Amino acid sequence: MSVLSEAISALREALILTHDVKRMGETLGAVSHELRDHDRRIIRLEAKWEAAVELSAGRGRLPRRLEDKS
Repeated sequence: MSVLSEAISALREALILTHDVKRMGETLGAVSHELRDHDRRIIRLEAKWEAAVELSAGRGRLPRRLEDKS
């Protein structure tokens, strides 16, 4: 009887782990979506910043560019 109870216990643990993995996958998907949204926002802000710098630079000088420090 102990072999049967160990098998049932192992199946129960496998189901719990499957549920946890599925939940973590859904959470990771949500975080991934939010990260892409933040990346798009940062890109829009960088574009606006570069446009503002170019407009404020004047005609006689070359516009300053943002440097990628990474």
